[in-house]
Order: sequence, then structure tokens, then C-alpha cells
Amino acid sequence: MRTNTFLKIMVLALGVFCLSSCSTTKSKGVLTAPIQDGTQQTQANGLGTQNGFGDEGGGANNPNRLKAPYDQVYYFDFDKFDVQQEDVASINVQANYLATHASAKVRLEGNADERGSREYNVALGWKRAKGVAAILEQQGVAQSQIATVSYGKEKPVSLGHDETAYHLNRRVNLIYEAK
Repeated sequence: MRTNTFLKIMVLALGVFCLSSCSTTKSKGVLTAPIQDGTQQTQANGLGTQNGFGDEGGGANNPNRLKAPYDQVYYFDFDKFDVQQEDVASINVQANYLATHASAKVRLEGNADERGSREYNVALGWKRAKGVAAILEQQGVAQSQIATVSYGKEKPVSLGHDETAYHLNRRVNLIYEAK
């Protein structure tokens, strides 16, 4: 159920991103806002509007606002381990949070669809996790904050045998680890 809601939000955010990327006025940046427990939470800003998601009111309670820490899922093309260009902004938001919160740790779980041998899929999941980790490290996240693991095809989120199921299983899960 949580995955379906997350996918809907990601599709909506991607659609808004595509529409707003045509705008001639783009303000880029990342800002922090206090959350209820007094800590800081990173928020993405600047996809052509005040808050980046078409809500000119800029309300902090906007559920579509991209913020960290929040577990994320990044999807990959068949037999590829290159991070999708549309995921880089989200990964950068996560990196900003991690870089400014040295005690925060994240686990990157690489996964593959059922096609291919067990060994091949474990290696492919590892390369996918390392690809996301490389972007985090380029943005200033310490290696000690990142743990990578590959499950290959062993932990599918969709048990189907069609392209939709395969797509959902070709992923890296970014999981914040509790202290």
C-alpha cells in the first residue's frame, strides 16, 4: 500500500518536473526548515515555482514537497546500472541532508529483476547501489555514512512476470538506518 502511494507521488512529481522544466524562470537551491522535534529537515526548492511543486503558497505541509530523510526508490532500465537523470535531483536532496547531518546513515539496497543468473543479478544490484553511492559521495556524503548491499533478484517487490513487474524490481532502495 505504501509503495502504491509512493509511486503515485513520484509520478505526480515527475509530471510536474517535466512541465516546469519548460519554464524560463528557474530558481535552484536547497533550504532547510525546522520540523516538529526541533531538528532540521532538508527540502528541495526550485523547479520553476516557489516551492518546486506548483503550490505558489509554498506551504510546508504540502505532501508533494520533496524532503529528506525519507526512504527513496530509484529505478533502472533493463540490464543497466546508470542512474536515471530524473533521479539525480532527488539523490542530491538526500545527499544534502546526509552531508549536513554527519550522524545520519543510509543503506543502499541494490535489486534486479528475475531475469539472469543469481550471480549476475547480485553483481548488477551491487553496481546500481554503488552508482547511487557515487552521487552521494560527490555531493559530500562521507563513505562511513553509506552502506551498500545487493539482493540481486532475491527481494522482489512485484511477483509478476511482465515488464511492469520487472521494472519495479530493478531498483535501489535508499533506507535511512535508525540509531
